[in-house]
Amino acid sequence: MSIGFYDAKSVNVIINGTYITGFGENTFVSCEKDEEQAVAHVGARGEVALAHKNNPLGSVKLTLMSTSPQIGMLTRLARDKKVFTIWVVSHNQPRERIGGTKAVIKKLPAAAFAAELEDREFEIQVLDYTHIVS
Repeated sequence: MSIGFYDAKSVNVIINGTYITGFGENTFVSCEKDEEQAVAHVGARGEVALAHKNNPLGSVKLTLMSTSPQIGMLTRLARDKKVFTIWVVSHNQPRERIGGTKAVIKKLPAAAFAAELEDREFEIQVLDYTHIVS
């Protein structure tokens, strides 16, 4: 019987060569393609046709503690409407590399201040989204 192991410390998020730190609790990064890869169409007589979608867009959501040292950098990227690279790299098994070379921040996260730390969620649009599993 094989046992798989996962370690959150083996997952890195790298934006323009900077390693992001200060992640929030629970799900700190999520990645997904914005649209289905293929759509099946069925005719009146049951014939099936398949349409391959060529939409290269994907999204990466980062949940950071409000004390993350990279909040300033991400806020400047959003404010200045800069295009940047983003890679989410998992050294767990299986190894994964998700992201792209052209990304923008969709909008600044909500800022909340309370008696305890509040997380900030950055949603990033990846224009050339790729997901490699090895």
